[in-house]
Amino acid sequence: MQNKKESIVRVYLVYIAMLLFAVLVIVQTIRVQFVEGVELKHEAETMTLSMRTIEAPRGNIYADNARKTSLALSVPRYRVYMDLMTVGKLDFEEGVGALSDSLAGLFNTKTASQWESELRKKKYVDSSQYHFIKSRIRNEQLVRLREFPIFKLGKYRGGYIETSENKRVKPYEILASRTIGRVKEVKAEDSVYVGLEGAFNQYLRGIDGKMLMKKIEGSLWKPIQSDYSQEPVPGMDVYTSIDIDLQDVAERALMEQMKNQDALNGCVVLMEVETGYVKAIANITQDTARGTFDEVRNLAVWQASEPGSTFKLASLMVALDDDKVRITDSVDIKYRYPYFDRVLRDDHAVPGKYTVQYAFEKSSNVISQIIYDAYRSNPQEYVDGLKDIGLHKKLGVDIKGEGSPYIKDASDSTFWGASHAWMAIGYEVLLTPLQTLSLYNAVANDGKMMKPQFVKEVRSGDEVVKVFNPIVLNEQVCTAKTNKTLKVLLEGVVERGTAKNIRARGFKIAGKTGTAKIAKNGGYGKKYQASFCGYFPADKPKYSCIVVIQGPTNQIYGSVVSGTVFKEIADKVYAGSLENSEEPELVLDEMSFPYSKHGSKNEINAVMRKMHVTVSDGAGDSDWAVTKTNLDNVVLQNRMIQKGQMPNVMGMGLKDALYLLESQGLTVRVNGSGIVKNQSVIPGREIFKRQLVTIELI
Repeated sequence: MQNKKESIVRVYLVYIAMLLFAVLVIVQTIRVQFVEGVELKHEAETMTLSMRTIEAPRGNIYADNARKTSLALSVPRYRVYMDLMTVGKLDFEEGVGALSDSLAGLFNTKTASQWESELRKKKYVDSSQYHFIKSRIRNEQLVRLREFPIFKLGKYRGGYIETSENKRVKPYEILASRTIGRVKEVKAEDSVYVGLEGAFNQYLRGIDGKMLMKKIEGSLWKPIQSDYSQEPVPGMDVYTSIDIDLQDVAERALMEQMKNQDALNGCVVLMEVETGYVKAIANITQDTARGTFDEVRNLAVWQASEPGSTFKLASLMVALDDDKVRITDSVDIKYRYPYFDRVLRDDHAVPGKYTVQYAFEKSSNVISQIIYDAYRSNPQEYVDGLKDIGLHKKLGVDIKGEGSPYIKDASDSTFWGASHAWMAIGYEVLLTPLQTLSLYNAVANDGKMMKPQFVKEVRSGDEVVKVFNPIVLNEQVCTAKTNKTLKVLLEGVVERGTAKNIRARGFKIAGKTGTAKIAKNGGYGKKYQASFCGYFPADKPKYSCIVVIQGPTNQIYGSVVSGTVFKEIADKVYAGSLENSEEPELVLDEMSFPYSKHGSKNEINAVMRKMHVTVSDGAGDSDWAVTKTNLDNVVLQNRMIQKGQMPNVMGMGLKDALYLLESQGLTVRVNGSGIVKNQSVIPGREIFKRQLVTIELI
C-alpha cells in the first residue's frame, strides 16, 4: 500500500513539473513574440547572410582605329565604408580630426565638424561596424581616400572598406550614340539593351560573380570572405567599324544643317563600298518644344518612308535590265502626266523632247511615264524586277528595330491601275535610308550588294573570339552593262543635273537627289523629305553615303538641303582619309635639332635656350605652343585654349596634358606612357565639369 501511494505521488510530481514547464514555455513564447519580438526580428534581419550577385563589368565598345578609341566603356565607381569597431581608441582620437578635415575637403558635402561629430557618434554611441562614407567615388578620389588619416592604416586597423560598381559611359557623348545604344535598367533582373549594346549583349555582358555577404542595416551588405565566393568574369570587347574621325565629320555636318533648316529629323550614313562596313552613322531629332537637337531614334535603320526620286535608280535598273528602255531614247517631258482619274505633276519641268539620260539627270517625273508604258500590260513584271534586286527584304542588320521595306505586288488590294507609275518615282513604296544606301552602294560596287555591318570583331583581351567578315546579300543586282550605264547616269546628276551645286574639286561625286512629300493621315502634308544618296570618288568608289532630312523649313530640295551635307562630308573625308591625300612623313637626321613635345611655351623656350637651340616664337601671347622642328631651328606655333571647350593635348607629355585638362575641371583617365597620341573627347567640343576624358600615350 505504501508503495502504491509513493507511486501516485511521483506521478503527480511529474505531472505538475510538466505542467509548470508547459506554462513556462507558453510564457516565454508570449514574451518573445510580443515583448522581445521587434528587437529579435531587427537582429535577425541585420545578421542575415546571403550569397549576393556581383555584376560583371561590361566589355568595352571600340572605334575602328589602332588607338583603341572607346565609344562605350564601363568605368569603375566605388563605395567606401568604415568599420569603426576595428579602429583602436588611440588611433581614432589621434586621427579623427584630420580625417574629418580630409573628407570635408574631398567631398564638400559636410563640414569637418559635421564629419567628426558623425564619426564619434557612430563609434561611441552606435558601435557601427559598417558606417557608410560615400558612393559613386571616382578612381582619382579613391586614390586620395586610401591615404587619408586612419584609412591609410588599412582594413584591419583603420577600418577602411571599399566596394566597386560599374557605370556605363560614352566618352564621345552624342557621336553615334543611338547606334552604340544604351543599357536602360528596368528591374534588377531585367534590362533593356538597344543598339550595339543590345545586339552584342551576349559578348558584352560577361558572367556575374557571387559573394557571401552579411546584411548590416537597411539595404547595406558587408562582404564576407568565403571559399564559395566567385569573382565576376568581365565581358568581351566589341570592335566596331565606326571611324571616330569620319563620324565627327558626319555628325557636325548634319547637325549644322539641321539647325540651319530648323528641321525635324535627319540622318546620315557613310559606308565602305567594298565591304559594307558602316564608317559613320548619325541620327538627329529636334525637340520642338525645347528647340534642342539630340540622338533619339536610329532613323537610318528604323524609319521606313517613301524615298521619292532616289528610287528612280531602282526603276531604271529594272527597265534597263529588261531591255524596256535605253538612256538615249527620246521622251516627252511635260508639266502633267494624267493616269486615269489622277494627275502626276512635274512643276519644274521644261517641256520638250529629251533623252532618258537627261530626264534622270534633271529628276523629271517622266520616269513614271516610262515605267507605266513599259509595264502597262504586266505591272507585276516591274514588281518582280524590284524584288530580284532584293528591295522587298530587310537587310538583316544586327541592330534591332530595322524598318520593313514595302514593295507591293500587283495583286495587292491597294494596287491600282497606275500604282507602278507612282512607285517608279518613289511613292507607294517604303524603304529605310540604310536600305536605299545599300542599293546605291551595290551600283558603286559593280553590282554586288553588301550587308551593312557595324562590327568587325569581338575580342577577349587580345584574343580574337569572333570575326565578322563582309557578307554579300546579292552577287549581282543587275547586269554589268546596266550597272555601267547607271554609273554614267549618277555621275551626270552631279555634273549637269539637279546636284551640280555639289560638284567637288579634285574628285568626282556620283549620286541622286530626292524630294518627297511626307505622308500624313492617309494623305500628304506640307512637310517634305529631302535626300541625297551617292558615292565617291565616282571613278574608283570607296565610300557611299546617304543624307536624309525631314521637315526642312528654308529649303525643300534634296540638292540644297541634303546634297550640301553630302558634299561637306565627301570633301573632308577625301581630303583627310583617302590614299591620294596622304603626305609623306618628314624624317629628320637624329643629329639635327632635338624633338620637343607640345606644351608650355615658357618651359620649351627655357629648355631650348639651355641647349643653345634657335627658337622662332610664333605662338604670340599664348601660354601653350605646338613645336615644329626644322633643319635649322624649332618653330613654336600657337595652340589656342578656350575656356569651356575641350583642350587639344595631342603631342603633349603627361604632366602638361594632366595640368591642362584638370584645370578645366575634367576627370582624366590615363592609358600608357610617353606622348599623348589620342584623346577620347574631340578638341573644341563643349565640356562640362567632371566630364571623363581618356588620354592614350605611346
